[in-house]
Amino acid sequence: MSVDNVTIFHNPSGPPVTHIDCVYQISGTYGVLPRILYYVTLVFAIFGRRTEWLIIGALVSALTYAGTAAIHIMALVTSKSDVFDLDIVAAWAVLSTGALAYIGIIHWSSSVRDSRARVVLVCWGILVGISLVFGRAELFDTPPSPPEPACYSSRGLLLEYRGQLIDHEFNCTYKCFDISKPMRRKSEIMAIPHRVLDNPKYRTFTVALVGPIQFAAYAAMSLDAQAHTPSYGCVRLVMSYLIHPGHREEFTKTVYKASMERWYGGYLALFGYVKRSRWTYKKWLLCWLLIPWLVMGLLVDILCLPLMVINIVFNEMTLLEGGYPTNEANIAIGQWGPIVNSLLVVIAACINRGLDIWDRRKKVKKLDSVVDEIVIGDTDIESGMLKSDGDSGQEVGVVKPKLAHVQTLQDMEELERRSKRM
Repeated sequence: MSVDNVTIFHNPSGPPVTHIDCVYQISGTYGVLPRILYYVTLVFAIFGRRTEWLIIGALVSALTYAGTAAIHIMALVTSKSDVFDLDIVAAWAVLSTGALAYIGIIHWSSSVRDSRARVVLVCWGILVGISLVFGRAELFDTPPSPPEPACYSSRGLLLEYRGQLIDHEFNCTYKCFDISKPMRRKSEIMAIPHRVLDNPKYRTFTVALVGPIQFAAYAAMSLDAQAHTPSYGCVRLVMSYLIHPGHREEFTKTVYKASMERWYGGYLALFGYVKRSRWTYKKWLLCWLLIPWLVMGLLVDILCLPLMVINIVFNEMTLLEGGYPTNEANIAIGQWGPIVNSLLVVIAACINRGLDIWDRRKKVKKLDSVVDEIVIGDTDIESGMLKSDGDSGQEVGVVKPKLAHVQTLQDMEELERRSKRM
């Protein structure tokens, strides 16, 4: 069939398809329901301040999900050309949200930042940051392969799957059907209209937040684990200027205390240093190179939560309304299974927590019963003696101690006189 005759056939779902791109469908792991579960656990980990026992469980679910996506997107480094693996787009949605959430968790959640889980969270942040560098190169630096002319059968049916060639009613095929990719089979390749991937509206959504996401990725890779950093870095910079014989010690202590006790106090100290210090090469370098980076860090730290919400909305609009195919429906076990697993984990954690509370209450009741066994009627309150133990002289309550006689020199002389008389 010639290419000129292709346009006479019409795709039932839209305008006639003249060119196609070969893709791998989005895996069920990155389906709608697992993504929603991931977003909910991240939000809960950020705002659940007083339930550390439950936050850790939520973090385990979110960290393992995003960690798997990080390793996956690094393995897909060659999977955009020829056959575009759409898991790259889905994994980018997961990891970009994770990088912004990392800033919120490590900077705003004191229960996580002050716990032993902080070390694990920092390692996870490094992994997510590195994977986003790979993801940016795959999505924005790797050019897509040129589309191929659409292939139709004699009945006007568009060739979309490799398995359709078995019927022998197609006199044409696609080159991309014979290409192999890591962790995929040739039978999974699907041909979709070129306009699905070449949609400027959804591409704009994806590009809009690349700058803040990459900055959050670099912050995660820089072991940024202090509260509201790089405010702490600003404090150290100012202290290196103040701690020398030319400044008063009390003034330096006051600046340090004010900077560390208030949110973003390091920035105030840095701006005061820039304003009061004389212009030197160090100050020029600070103003032109370091301050823009610190200001960007301040904005990402303050806006990480709104940016995370906007990023989720943009990515979901791209994935849900972009027409990207998924190889599992929402009713499949791979979609709702993770939600059931998480609910069972939460129920188990709540049961375990309830048993701990019940055990503590049992111990308190047992202690109260032991105290009640001391019968007040068997005690002579006035004398402080137990009636049953009166003969033994056992005393109860607060007993005033008797005065003890201490030997003095006068006693020694009296004993010596008595011995001489005898």
